[in-house]
Amino acid sequence: MATPPRPPFATMPSAPKTPDQPCRQAVPAQHCAMVARTDVGRRRDNNEDAVTIHPSAQPWPIAVLADGMGGYNAGEVASAMAISLVSVALQSVATEAPAANTPQARQELQQSLANALNLANAAILTAARETPGCRGMGTTIIAAALLPGLLMLAHLGDSRAYGWREGQLLRLTRDHTWLQEEIDAGRIQDHEARQSGLGHLLTQALGVTPDVTPDFNEWPLQPGDRILLCSDGLTDMLDDQAIAALFTQSSPLPVLLTSLLAAANEAGGNDNISAALIEIQASPPSPAVASIE
Repeated sequence: MATPPRPPFATMPSAPKTPDQPCRQAVPAQHCAMVARTDVGRRRDNNEDAVTIHPSAQPWPIAVLADGMGGYNAGEVASAMAISLVSVALQSVATEAPAANTPQARQELQQSLANALNLANAAILTAARETPGCRGMGTTIIAAALLPGLLMLAHLGDSRAYGWREGQLLRLTRDHTWLQEEIDAGRIQDHEARQSGLGHLLTQALGVTPDVTPDFNEWPLQPGDRILLCSDGLTDMLDDQAIAALFTQSSPLPVLLTSLLAAANEAGGNDNISAALIEIQASPPSPAVASIE
C-alpha cells in the first residue's frame, strides 16, 4: 500500500495502566468522550504497553500512550513512568483552561508538552542508570491534548495517531523509524517496509538520549471527529485499510475499541496491543462514572 498523503496539520520544529477505561464526561474546553485499553496479545508473556486517558483534565483533556522496550519488566517500567509523568505534568500547569485555540494557547500547550516529555525522558534515563535490571530501557510516547476546536499531538517513536472524519482515515503522525526515513527518501515502498521485519529500528524514543526532539502536530477539530492513538502492536497487525474498515462501521467507542483489539489479535497478536479513542462532540455527553474493566 502506498504511503498515505500527509494530512492537513502543521508540524512545529501516578496515572495507572488502563486495561479498559470508558469515560464520557463533560469537558469545559472541548466536549469529548474517551475510551482506552491495553492487551497483552497472543505471543507475549508480559505487557510493556501503557495507556491513560483524562477527558476532564485541566487545563486540557489529555490521553497518553506508551510502548516500552528494554527487556522483561524494564520496558513495562519505562512505559508506566512515561504515561504517569507526562499526564501529571500536563495537569500541573498553572494556567486556566483556554476558551479558544489562540496562538498564545497553542504556544503554552506546545511548551507544556515539550516540558512534560523532557521531564519523563530525564526520569527514565536516571531510573535506567540507577535501577538494577532497568539498564537500556526506553519507550515510545504519544500524547494528545485538546484545545477548543484543535488537537495537539506530541510523539517520539512509532506509536501513532489517526484521525477519522466523514469516512476518511488520516494518519496524523510520522513514525520515528529507520524504515520511515527510507520510505521518505523513496528507497523503499510502504508495502515492502511492512514485510521487511525492520520496522522497529527507532530513531527517537524516551529514555535513550539526554535530549529529545518530539514532533508536534495539530489537527483542526469538528464535531463527529474520532482520534485513535495506538501502539505498533495494532498497526503491525492491521494496515490502514483494515483500520478504516472498522471505523466505517460507526460503532460506539467501546465497541470500536473492542473490535480494533480483537482484529489485531485475530491477525496474529504478535505484540502487546494498546489503543485510545477520542470522539469530539458538539455538546456535553451524558455524565457517567468512569469504569475500569
